Amino acid sequence: MNLGIEFVLYGILIIVALLPLYIYREKLFFSKKTFNGDFDTFVKDLKIHMQKYHPNINIDYSIIQKTKDEKNLEFREAFIVENVLEQFFNFPYKKTTQKSVSRDKLWANYDEKSLSSSKLPSDWSQRKELAWRRDNRCCNRCGKELSNINESYINFVKDIKDKGSYSLENIIILCIDCNKVLNSTNPKNSIDSLVLKDKLLDLIKTK
Repeated sequence: MNLGIEFVLYGILIIVALLPLYIYREKLFFSKKTFNGDFDTFVKDLKIHMQKYHPNINIDYSIIQKTKDEKNLEFREAFIVENVLEQFFNFPYKKTTQKSVSRDKLWANYDEKSLSSSKLPSDWSQRKELAWRRDNRCCNRCGKELSNINESYINFVKDIKDKGSYSLENIIILCIDCNKVLNSTNPKNSIDSLVLKDKLLDLIKTK
């Protein structure tokens, strides 16, 4: 009788000891079976994100095919993200004279306060909002929607230090990332600081 109980107890202990190993094996096997599906989801989400939030940036996704032999898929995804970020940063953009608005939307001393100065004109907030609305609340470079004016940043076609004016035609509306790109003096540091970088890396973490 005692032998039977001991046999049962030993059996239970062996099962308990082997259970974590079995669970680990199942998880490992399951992850191998579905990892390709996860990668496909990653690629799909990446393309959707870029098209939805940065529609003006034409991304070349040939890097996906070029990295097909990479066995470590997390590394492959990170490499793809890095390539997309570099393309975003290096996407050609030329500052050009911006659209004007009808004179009836301007105020009495608009022209006078448009003159170049080291200080912002007292009507600066009006100018910024008018330029933001003129551009349909979107970044002029990447096309990202800026639903709140506080999300918008200003650059100038001709810099103020070079005697550029505060006229609407000289005001460029940008998102935070494109503003970093146009003001960058260190590409690597600028790319590392992009909000877009965190957004795309999250696609790897949450897949």
